[in-house]
Amino acid sequence: MKIYDEGSEPLHELLRAASSDQGATLLVPDLQRPYVWSPSQVTLLVDSLLRGWPFGTLLLWSVHKEDLAGIPSRPFWRVVDRTGEFDDAQVSKSNPPAQFRMVLDGQQRLQSLLLAFGGDSWGFRLLDHEWSTVLDAERPRGRNAKRHWSLGHLCLDVWTFRERVQAVGGVAKVDFRDVLAWVVQSPDGGRSTLKRPVNYKHPIASSLDVENKGRFVRLSRLWDLASTQPGLFEKHFREKLAPLLAQHDVPKDVIDAVLEPLAELVVTLVAIKQSKVSYLQLAPFNDQVFSQDLYNDAIVNIFTRLNTAGRALTRQEITFAWIKTGWDSAKTGHRTAGKCFEELGEALAEEGVALDIDALVGAVSAMWSVLHRDGALLTANDLLRGEKVRPMVQDLVQNWETLAANAVDGAKLVDDRGFLFGTHYRSLNVLTLLLSWRLLGRQWLAEHSLGVTAKDSFEKSLDAAFAASCDRWILLSQWSGRWGKSTDKAFADYIKDLSADWASIRKLTAPDDVIAILKHRMEAWISGLQAESSKYIDDLGVLTRDAVHQYYLPLWLWHRLDAARWKASALPLRESKRGSLSFDVDHVVAVKLWETLQGAPQTAAEEGEDESALTMEDLSTTMNALGNCCLLEKSFNIAKGAEPLRAFLDRVHEFKTGALKVNDWAKAIGVDADLVDPSGKTAAAIRLVVEGRTAKMKTELKEYIAGTRQRADI
Repeated sequence: MKIYDEGSEPLHELLRAASSDQGATLLVPDLQRPYVWSPSQVTLLVDSLLRGWPFGTLLLWSVHKEDLAGIPSRPFWRVVDRTGEFDDAQVSKSNPPAQFRMVLDGQQRLQSLLLAFGGDSWGFRLLDHEWSTVLDAERPRGRNAKRHWSLGHLCLDVWTFRERVQAVGGVAKVDFRDVLAWVVQSPDGGRSTLKRPVNYKHPIASSLDVENKGRFVRLSRLWDLASTQPGLFEKHFREKLAPLLAQHDVPKDVIDAVLEPLAELVVTLVAIKQSKVSYLQLAPFNDQVFSQDLYNDAIVNIFTRLNTAGRALTRQEITFAWIKTGWDSAKTGHRTAGKCFEELGEALAEEGVALDIDALVGAVSAMWSVLHRDGALLTANDLLRGEKVRPMVQDLVQNWETLAANAVDGAKLVDDRGFLFGTHYRSLNVLTLLLSWRLLGRQWLAEHSLGVTAKDSFEKSLDAAFAASCDRWILLSQWSGRWGKSTDKAFADYIKDLSADWASIRKLTAPDDVIAILKHRMEAWISGLQAESSKYIDDLGVLTRDAVHQYYLPLWLWHRLDAARWKASALPLRESKRGSLSFDVDHVVAVKLWETLQGAPQTAAEEGEDESALTMEDLSTTMNALGNCCLLEKSFNIAKGAEPLRAFLDRVHEFKTGALKVNDWAKAIGVDADLVDPSGKTAAAIRLVVEGRTAKMKTELKEYIAGTRQRADI
């Protein structure tokens, strides 16, 4: 089954369909990324077309008018505003043609040509400091410098055009990047009205200034003059150009000099207008050919695989497009969806959880599924069904304050317990589920009126339950390999669990009953992870020095499982006072130091026939075992040297001054004296000490997994 057809149309017809004053029939789906090109990129595209280079192909999607309401879409922008002070001005939609077309691939190029050729009202409104960056101009200075803006339209600099034509010997050799300029044309609304200093440097020129009188002509005027009527030659265009230039106050001597080359330029514009643009066009839905589910799934997959920027358009971006188009800002303090998500992202980042918009939308969507969709996560098929997605927007708007506050407060609790996203856990699923679990309690509280005392008691009980489960959930869900294969299914199953709990919780009236259900759910989750997590600890071991970082999380926990050990571990030991403390996995007995111990084989050939002697493999296993590692300040870097641990510690201020004793500190963190300084010991003897320490450490970690040992640091 073929879902697309091939076709082509003259460029000017495509632009007309996107910009017609009677209403556009060529639209941009709001599932697309925003327009991101700069004015310089627009100029470069126009220059490329004038050189005869191809425009490139498009991907279009034909949509029946009755299906349009189910797809978030918009017309192209007349004015691209990046000041934050205005709404971008749009073309109006046509109403009601039988069919619309969406631009799936090619939005940036089409929008750029509309800004260049669309007409007097098309252009960029940018802050002046952005104009200066884009055009490599002097940055504006003075009071309010960062608040000033200018509205620029693409124009032909007639004076420079004359100079360049004469210099290079003809229009064909002109680099139009030198003769096209973004210029202020409007006396009202062309520039911000804030007061500027006398010596303020405007980043773009204004045709209204006396020194620029007769210099600039809008490129769109030349485009409009370039009629595609058959049988027109340069003479016709010269006759049309003369009055046009005179209307723009171009001096007569300049008109005489540029009339012929400008007529040649207009002929080139005619050719560009008539150039055929090839496209692939996705067919509209036809129930005689496709099922609705199959068709929607195909369209969404095309969205997620094809994009002008060369990066896959994610399902989260499509979801966010729906959220933005249906958001009622009146219910969120007059903040748009973009602003609400931006603020949430910033607040989470302050708590150590830096997420891009895709990750944030995915997490919020999952939380919504728990509360409002019986735990069913959005599928690709849902993303083109307004009746499936629109309820999410309404629910999010209604409950945004509760959801956002819960996410930030929950992230703070996690941060307060020492867990950093990207360091102690890498899967966002870990945090999303934890926050979703907590959300059940917060949402119940939002829907039930409690007295001051009862509310305070419930909030404290909820936070206590969160603290009691948070650490083990974060650690065990990773050690169990839960986020390896079949991650999507595992995540969906957890979301279903929470949704089932919500169905029970929302009917309850007693706060203690709510807490009981939440505790039971987390206990069940953690119980299901214990066996695999214990096996992970049993099997934990690496063979090479550069792989010992795998011990970071187990060691991070192990240092905190005993009060005396944590007290010693928390001491800020370092050789230099410069810089901030940074910890990593380091060896207790250095690799090169092992090689100096009596009985340590130097090469495989030296292993000999004595089966009781250490082999190279034995040595590698032992020197890189968990029991030969600790979390130490990075500047120590014991692994790369050949000194014993004592030599490093003796250089630390606290030990040099006698404020601390090396042996006392080592004993507290479970490092045997023979490991602190193995001089004179055999490799076999040190190996036994390391193996014993490894076994003891793993036992304590497994006791934590089983719930019989707790953190002693908080």
